Formats: sequence, C-alpha cells, structure tokens
Amino acid sequence: MIRDGKAVGWLQLPSEAFLPWAKLNGIAFTHVLPGILEGKGGALVSNADMVGDVGKPQTLMTVPRALILSRERILGHAKVDKDFREVLESLGAFGTTSRGAILVFLLMQASLSCPSLPERTGVHSPFTEYVKALPLEELPTFWMPSELQLLAGTTLAPAIAYKLKSLHREYDMLREAAKDTRWFRAVHDAVDFDDWLQVDAMYRSRALDFPGIGHCMVPAIDLANHTAGEATIAIYEKDEDGNAVLLLRNDKSIAKGDEVTITYGDEKGACEMLFSYGFLEHDRQSAETLFLSLSVPENDPYRAIKMQTAECAPGFKLIDAGDGEMDWKGEFIWLLCITEDDGLHFDLARTVDGEEEVHAFFGEHELTGGAPELYTLLGKSELWDVHRLRAVAILQQRVFDQMQVLYGTQDDVEATPHGQETGIRDRRHDQAMQLRRLEFELLERAYEDFEKQVGYDVPHGFAIADDNQKVELADSEIVQRYLAQMSGVEPEHSNGPTDQVDDDFS
Repeated sequence: MIRDGKAVGWLQLPSEAFLPWAKLNGIAFTHVLPGILEGKGGALVSNADMVGDVGKPQTLMTVPRALILSRERILGHAKVDKDFREVLESLGAFGTTSRGAILVFLLMQASLSCPSLPERTGVHSPFTEYVKALPLEELPTFWMPSELQLLAGTTLAPAIAYKLKSLHREYDMLREAAKDTRWFRAVHDAVDFDDWLQVDAMYRSRALDFPGIGHCMVPAIDLANHTAGEATIAIYEKDEDGNAVLLLRNDKSIAKGDEVTITYGDEKGACEMLFSYGFLEHDRQSAETLFLSLSVPENDPYRAIKMQTAECAPGFKLIDAGDGEMDWKGEFIWLLCITEDDGLHFDLARTVDGEEEVHAFFGEHELTGGAPELYTLLGKSELWDVHRLRAVAILQQRVFDQMQVLYGTQDDVEATPHGQETGIRDRRHDQAMQLRRLEFELLERAYEDFEKQVGYDVPHGFAIADDNQKVELADSEIVQRYLAQMSGVEPEHSNGPTDQVDDDFS
C-alpha cells in the first residue's frame, strides 16, 4: 500500500508543499528552512548568518508540542479516534510501547489517503500529511538477498536476520490481534508485510531520543542530517512549554546557505548507522563499536539455566575508545567463566502455587540480578584476576573466530558482480565493502589488545604468557599462585588462537 501510494502519488507531499504545511501547523522557522542538497536529499539550511552565543543558545526552530509524535501524542489521538483506539487496545502490551503505538499510528494515517479502500476509517490529523512527506527509506531490511550476502561475516548480517524475524512476528501479531477491528476489515486486502517494513523504517530512521520526552518523531527537525563530534552544528531540546527546539551550539557559527546538522549519536558504530539510517559517512575512520554474540558451550550442564538467568544480552561490545585504545563491555561473559567448582550452583525450589523455579547462587549469595550481579561479586573475589584472565581468553578467541569468518568470505564478496543488471546496486555494494573493512580493522585491533593480556593455552582453558612477554593479567601474583595450585603439571605452550590472520584485507 505505502510503496504503491508513493509511486502513484496519493501518498506524496510535494517538497514545495512541506513548508506551508509546517507553518500551518505552528512550526516556527527562526533561522533555518527546509531545503534539498545534492547527494543528501532533504536537509535543513540556514537562512541567515549566525554566531553562537555562549550566554544564551540561539533558537533555530521551534516545533509545537502538539506536533511531536510521541506516546503522549498517540494516546491523545486515541481519545478522538475510536477506530485507532480499537486497534491500539487490541494489541495489548505492544500497543502501550512508544514504538508499537507509533508504528500502528503511522500505518493507519497512511491508510487514510488510500483511494481504493471500501470504507473510510480513522480520523485525519496533521500527521496524515506528514506521512506523505516521508520518503521511502533505503535501510538494509529492504536489501535484496543477493545484496545481503555481501554482509556475510559482519555483525550487521545477524542483526538484519533477527530484525526481519522480529518484524514478521510483529506483523503476524498485528493481523491476528486486529482482525476483528473496523479498520483492519477495511484494509486487510491492501496492507501487506512491506507496509510494516515501511513504517518500521520511517520510525527507526527518524526517531529521536528527546530529553524529557523519550523516543519520538519530530517533523522538520528530522530533516536535519547527521554529523558527529565537533562538526555537529545544532542540538535539540524541549523548552519549558514542552515544545521541541533546535538550538545553535554555543561554539558554532554558520553562514546563510550552510547546512544545519545534528548528531544521531556520536557513540553509534558503523553497523548501527547502516542498520538504522541506511548510510555510512564517507570519511568514517572506525567502526567505533560492534557487538559480538556469545553462547554457553553445549557441554556445559548448566547451559539452559545460565541462559535463562543471564538478565543481559548474550554477547559483548567492542569499543574504539580513541587514541589507539580499545575497551569492551558485557556481563554475559562471566557466566561462561564460572563453573560449579568456582561456587556457582542452581537450586530448584517450589512456589506456593506448586510450580518449580530455579534459583542461582554464587557461593552462599543468591544471584537475583543474573550476570551483572555475578560480575559485581567476582570483582570482590580474591581470584578476580583469574576470572578476568579466563574472560579475556574467551573474548580473544571469539574475536579471532569472527575475523576468520569475515576474512574467509572476503574473496567471494569481492568476486560478486555488481552494478546494472546484476541485482546488486553499486551503492549497497560500496556500503557493504566499507563496513567489512571497518569491522575487520576494529577486530584486528581488539585481538592485538587482548594479546597484551593473553598468550598461550594452559589446562582448564585459560592462558598465561611466556617468560618473554609483558602481559598484564598472566603476571598477576594471584594468577601465578592459582596456577601453582593446579595439578602441578607445567602448562604446555601452544599458539592456539594467536595464529595470525592474513592482514591483506581491503
């Protein structure tokens, strides 16, 4: 429905009509105007020379509270639109979330303009025209299967696969839950899964985490393109009246005709930028962050229980900390490091209703907070260096495995034809190749950073440096004493995961 409406024209708002619509609905363009920039499409452009004021930030634009598409605004619309309210209530818990409510609202607002429906449902609002102004997004959820193959070995590949499965579940749930509503009876022949992909892309690519409001969509401000760090021109905030305001940064000056940019998040990595916004900056020098999954080994007798009690994502994040430094975060790893011999155990208890439930313990302490709580307890243990060494050894191996997959698929990806009549568009090919390069470089740096802490395999699955290496953890007195208490067998040195991967990667 949405794709057809954009192509035929009934779901389009001409670019020259956006400014009148915005002003009609109370948006005040103080020092910026909507514009079109070559290679970027929609943008915000300064209409005056301005110098940042350290004492008082200068307002570039004000969007009235009523035009902020937030959960609060959705609930307000539901009070006057009984058809929308009926659909929202049919969705249960999903309809109470900001994302769920906004996606369904966008879909219903788009359907209001569809000329082929047998009957009219829902209530028009300013957002009926706003949906017409939104372009079809080019997120990876719309890539062809042949284009997705270019991502093999990147962290984006499993993220897209999981996202598509999740979107299918949501769409099936929507059709089942809302099947008896008046709106769905009118649109069920016109709406399909691609429409759910479209409203997800609209929201995902334009949602802002607004201070004091939460995740929402803000017309006109969402025209601002992204730049990171010091290149960012403006910031967005909520004023005392609840309006959304775009402010010139105190240390910035702009000339008339300059593009006014915001940041979508300086901390966002290359994978997330391509996943959520459909682009990578041409001058990006680092993947910044990437998330690698972890799994409890199949032979761990507590595997299922550990997964059940983790209370965190099953993986860890590698972070480019700048100045050549690397960092990582993720509590799940500690469940992989600890065994029954270390004091981890699980007890089965029966509730007052007669049902059985599992309680996790580390020593005498019950783990009600899963892996994050376990991490806190391990940090207080006298064997903390031992636990850290185990963690780093596992993480280094996981990084090595990811490098192997990425490198092992590189030749096939490079040999894949792209361009006209190949089914693989040049832009998507270039984006995939850029992501592959950035992720491999970050993995390689992370591997080398872990190598400072880990050297050679020893019994019980963790590592110790040889006499010539200056490593941080293996030289710890606690680790050395712990190893000495082991079977007494001198550890055999082997290269294990330290075998190098060919670094000829482009």
